[in-house]
Amino acid sequence: MWNELLRGHALWAKLLRFGAVGALSSVFYGICTWLLVRGAALPPVAASVLGYLLAIPFSFFMQRRFAFRSGGRVRLQGPRFLAIHGLNLLASTAVMHVTTRILQLDYRLGIVATMLVIPLLSFVAMNAWVFRHARHPDRPS
Repeated sequence: MWNELLRGHALWAKLLRFGAVGALSSVFYGICTWLLVRGAALPPVAASVLGYLLAIPFSFFMQRRFAFRSGGRVRLQGPRFLAIHGLNLLASTAVMHVTTRILQLDYRLGIVATMLVIPLLSFVAMNAWVFRHARHPDRPS
């Protein structure tokens, strides 16, 4: 079971690894943002944006090599990964807008909805598009 989880190509194994990488990327983002506010005296919003941007390469590398076990071309996967992050930003904005403006619900429900919807959409997009036709590093070509 551990071998399948760590190295397997089953959808459930990819999803669990994707979640683990997402959690690590969030911690990486948080540490970067905190250091930029405390150490570099950046305003929190600027530090947050920069922290997010700094976390993208870490997230890409970890998603590509560990979560999806991809050996595909970075030139193809990199721009797709960035496009997904752009769409994630738009989708999270839309979820918050619908929650607070249209449904007139508390913003905290928008946060929860975003935390549930965006990672799921992101996983589907990465599995189906970003890393779809990738050669797996542990499989013969």
